[in-house]
Amino acid sequence: MSVVEELVAEVGSAHGRRLTVRGRYPSGRQGGAWSVVDGDGAAAVLKWGRDLPAPRMRELAGAVASARAAGYPTPAWLASGVTSGGSWYCLQDVAPGVPSTPLTPATVPLLVEVLERQAGLAPDLTFDWNEQVRAMVSGADGDGHKRAVRALGPEGRALVERYDDLLAAYDRVELPAGDLVHGDFNTCNVLLDGGTVSGVIDVMALGVGSRVVDYACLLREAYVEGYGDGVTRRLHEAAAVVAGPAPLALCVAATAFFIVGFKRRHEPDALPRVLTRLHHLADALGEAGP
Repeated sequence: MSVVEELVAEVGSAHGRRLTVRGRYPSGRQGGAWSVVDGDGAAAVLKWGRDLPAPRMRELAGAVASARAAGYPTPAWLASGVTSGGSWYCLQDVAPGVPSTPLTPATVPLLVEVLERQAGLAPDLTFDWNEQVRAMVSGADGDGHKRAVRALGPEGRALVERYDDLLAAYDRVELPAGDLVHGDFNTCNVLLDGGTVSGVIDVMALGVGSRVVDYACLLREAYVEGYGDGVTRRLHEAAAVVAGPAPLALCVAATAFFIVGFKRRHEPDALPRVLTRLHHLADALGEAGP
């Protein structure tokens, strides 16, 4: 048996389901997603990994259920937990549709509508994205995103200095709270079907805080991937309405430091372009305020 087949067998036994692996989904660099069917032929998605403890999985299951009850379009979890070997897993419904990549001026409002559904929807979760953003920008986070950018050399240090200068224009930035935060709100995680959002997937980073965190993630993607002025302008305007320029600048700085490390690992040849476009994003934020 492969590792995945052993995991599927344990999950099926724990939840009274006879599951069969059909294959791995092609997308997803940060976690595995597998297509499975049960004994009746019903399809489901199995995600699993090794970095989430049982209490966190219980919190996530409750948060997904409460978000769905409030109308948030994320697939239902059918089962979840942690295996005897310490791997977390969640078995969830299959969401129809395709990723919303690349974002276009016509589809921006669809994703903004989802982000606005997160307003006031703070789940019962201990992970606070506002605190995480502050730690990432100050360099106090455990993953050392800011230090890793500096370690790239002159180009990395220049980017850090650019965002430090951007934030120095503001007094202490207060992030609003009380929202649901997806934590990885990229177009690959928002599915479209028939002109509507059919599913928001990969919710393992769910937390509380400000939805500006997710706006910043999407805005950063639009700049880095070159979706064009029609997209970036609409996103910037929508994000600024939520909390103003200072909170947006803080959240963008955090996601900028994150994406540099991600691209260095997965697309190293793209790094010069990424750094240049993140400078352009900082320039746009600087022009908007204070």
